[in-house]
Amino acid sequence: MTNDGINLTRRKILGSIAAVGAAGAGAGLGTTAYFSDGESFDDNTVSAGELDLLLDYQVTYHGGPGRLDAIEAMGYDDVEDLGDGHYLLEEVPDTGEIEDWDEYVLENGFCAPDAREQLINGDEVAPIHLSDVKPGDSGCLTTSLHLCDNPSYVWLDGELTVNDDNGLTDPESEVDDTGGEGEGELADAIQTRVWYDENCDCELDQEGTGEPVDVCLVLDRSGSMAGSMGGMRDAAKGLVDELDESVANVGLVSYSTSATLDQGLTSTHADVKSAVDGLSANGQTHITDGVETAQDELENGANARSGARKIMVVMSDGEHNQAGDPIVAADLAKDAGTEVFTVAFGDANEYTLQSMASDPWDAHFFEAADEDELIEVFGEIGQVIAGERLIFEGSLAELMSLLSTDSGIPLDGDRETNYAEIENGSADDGVDDGREPFQPGQTHCIGLSWELPIDVGNEVQSDTVGFDVGFYAEQARHNDGAGV
Repeated sequence: MTNDGINLTRRKILGSIAAVGAAGAGAGLGTTAYFSDGESFDDNTVSAGELDLLLDYQVTYHGGPGRLDAIEAMGYDDVEDLGDGHYLLEEVPDTGEIEDWDEYVLENGFCAPDAREQLINGDEVAPIHLSDVKPGDSGCLTTSLHLCDNPSYVWLDGELTVNDDNGLTDPESEVDDTGGEGEGELADAIQTRVWYDENCDCELDQEGTGEPVDVCLVLDRSGSMAGSMGGMRDAAKGLVDELDESVANVGLVSYSTSATLDQGLTSTHADVKSAVDGLSANGQTHITDGVETAQDELENGANARSGARKIMVVMSDGEHNQAGDPIVAADLAKDAGTEVFTVAFGDANEYTLQSMASDPWDAHFFEAADEDELIEVFGEIGQVIAGERLIFEGSLAELMSLLSTDSGIPLDGDRETNYAEIENGSADDGVDDGREPFQPGQTHCIGLSWELPIDVGNEVQSDTVGFDVGFYAEQARHNDGAGV
């Protein structure tokens, strides 16, 4: 692996790595007494590319009801009480009147110079700075990554900076006789999880845990889709590829002036993809018929399973213009227990599709402006159905030990690949055919949750723990993924 002269730096929360340079050379030949002719290639330049990793984050805390004033006193000036003892401590960028940070960061790029100003230097902030933490408390930090200009390999790194026992209370002294710097038990007691937070909602969606699931795709093949059928086919097949044939039966319904069942529920996913390839565009937009046909297949199809979770993925690029109300049809499906995801493509009626989506709507409603975004959105839905990929689960002390070794934990830019970030208790070296670099112009979120279990005893009283968490990026070109 070679460095190629790109200067690499690390940031704890926000990393910025850029190098720009130019070198010019020209050569010319003039006339003499002899006839001659000279041609030259002038003003040659070589400019280094840019590698800029931009980050933003959201921090939540479950610390019990009635603690707003106490949390403000910890330095969270803009803390918001979400109810039931949950608090939104901080989010960057500040989305103002926009309620859904997760949706905002997924839809907005931050590579333009003015957009970068919305983000902060991670060396200057500590998103988590809580005191008076009690057993049963928990929280989450989700960080959204934005790469500018060049594909890059990314690592999650960090270190444990403080793990102190600040004195022994009477109850603690009965179970713990250690004290002082580095003698705390809190890092061992706090339990953590790190995962690819595909929908940036700071919640680990472990839906793909082996339970049977019946999924029906409902795709728009009306005349307005004529120029986008290729992208829709790729998107739908990409979603199918995310699902495990051993647990997921998948069916296909498409609609134009009316709906057709193109493939009944089946565990042979190749048959579903073949049916997708056979779709062609024409006619009007009958979303209602599509939803009703899909729900009938989920309930009464030959391979419908009574004990399986029922999921419908509805995509449209336009306005419903036939009989019936698609919102009512979706409500009936949801009342019957079906989870409904919706995708608004191009000029689709966003209100209708948002209203059709299951609650919370911001985790079930997606927008795609073009075919590339459509492929990305369908892949994300497939990953949510299959379950978000867990990277690490264990104590804070164990996590920090992994993050402080070499470059830290290598992350995978494409979760469709088969790659293990951690094997046999150690971080992988990053050199693996299954590991892909992160592509520029896409948003990826990494979730880190923590919990002080309710059964932790007095041994952690008065203890303090401090830690750094960061991301490190290297150019993918001329790089085998091992890191410098």
